[in-house]
Amino acid sequence: MSDLVLNTFGLRRHPFTVDIDVDGLFAFQSFQQGALRMEQAARQKGSILVVADPGTGKTALLRSVVKRLSSSSFSVFEQLVPAVQSPVRAAVEGLLTQLGEPLPFNNTARALAKLKQAMLGVAEKQRTPVLILDDVHHLSTNCWLTLKTLMNYELDSKMPLLLVFLGGPETLRKLNFNALEEVRDRLSSCFYLKGLQAKEVAPYLEHRLKWAGAKRPIFPGDVADELGRYAQGNPRRVNRLASICLLAAASQGRKLVDRECLDAAVSEVQFQQPQREEE
Repeated sequence: MSDLVLNTFGLRRHPFTVDIDVDGLFAFQSFQQGALRMEQAARQKGSILVVADPGTGKTALLRSVVKRLSSSSFSVFEQLVPAVQSPVRAAVEGLLTQLGEPLPFNNTARALAKLKQAMLGVAEKQRTPVLILDDVHHLSTNCWLTLKTLMNYELDSKMPLLLVFLGGPETLRKLNFNALEEVRDRLSSCFYLKGLQAKEVAPYLEHRLKWAGAKRPIFPGDVADELGRYAQGNPRRVNRLASICLLAAASQGRKLVDRECLDAAVSEVQFQQPQREEE
């Protein structure tokens, strides 16, 4: 079965899919700043927190940075923090499973001790362990205090370690509690990943379209600008809206996405309509 969007616009693949290789990602300003901080943390070791609103691109940022870490120098282990009663235990046990380590029965302290020992084994092979915990906004105050033991690695010169915490903005509110001052002090960096600036939306669309094989512009500047206002610069929303715009245009045999296509797409996703400038 032929693909209407690909055939209409002469594309090799869909431009706004989440299934994009790292080289196809658009490094907008906040994305670049986040990558610099994570790469600096990797060189110096330590703990870094990256927070972002849903859909802003923290997973893409992580993929980009991890790809640039030398596989001969770093061993990367990534684990989601689940929204369960004991998220720390679940996350640590997930990491131990990745490492092929047996799990202590219902004992978070022993699991953390085994994890530190396993990380030491990685470091003794002249490789820097990189532990990535995603969705850390699910962690409570007690959970953060429990994880503090992993952040005491600097007392052991034999085990340099990079800890990367990824979470939503509510993570900052939780870490602001007085009880977590020691945890905050152990973070070498805390970066808030922002979305696309207004001036970056059109280049973002153009970059993704070129990655997909486009040979000509498809989103006029004014349409790209308005699309960005609807999506509020959020890359996930931009992708979703842009994809529907392409389908709306293709279904009418149009070679460009015009405002009528954009309005049709917005009506499908039900984004709040921004106030248009007077023409």
